[in-house]
Amino acid sequence: MQAILGPLGVALVSVVVTISTFGALMSVMLTAPRVFFAMADDGLLFRRVAAVHPRYGTPHVAIALAAGLGVAFVLARTFEQLADTFVLSIWPFYGLAVAGLYRLRRTRPELPRPYRVPGYPVLPAVFVAAVTGLVANALVRDPLWTGVTFLVILTGVPVYYTAFRSGRSR
Repeated sequence: MQAILGPLGVALVSVVVTISTFGALMSVMLTAPRVFFAMADDGLLFRRVAAVHPRYGTPHVAIALAAGLGVAFVLARTFEQLADTFVLSIWPFYGLAVAGLYRLRRTRPELPRPYRVPGYPVLPAVFVAAVTGLVANALVRDPLWTGVTFLVILTGVPVYYTAFRSGRSR
């Protein structure tokens, strides 16, 4: 990169990457505890995780849980591995959501469509193919950690169905 952009370009790219990283980190720090809180409130996590601080009105137990998990991940992995795991654990769900457009249009054609997907059906198919390629590349490049990531995600499936079958959720 130094040969192409020069020292100033490298410094500028470093600043942009740092800002982007902190922006992504802030969004996760603000949303992850609320996801844990909502799951606990719906009965999908321990009820205690849905506790709200009496003075500040914040989900303090969910925030502590997210912080604890974050510290554990940081201690166990390198920055690059953490970034790969984060991307790999989020993007398949983006792909599934976009793929759901096809099923929804086929099974529920009567629903109002206030938003039209640009380039439908081609653009969503390209996106799903790109996500599939991203996941396949991760499987080829690092099968162990990719497998561990998917194993952690897949352990949630039986927990989810058990919770709904037992009537614990609303």
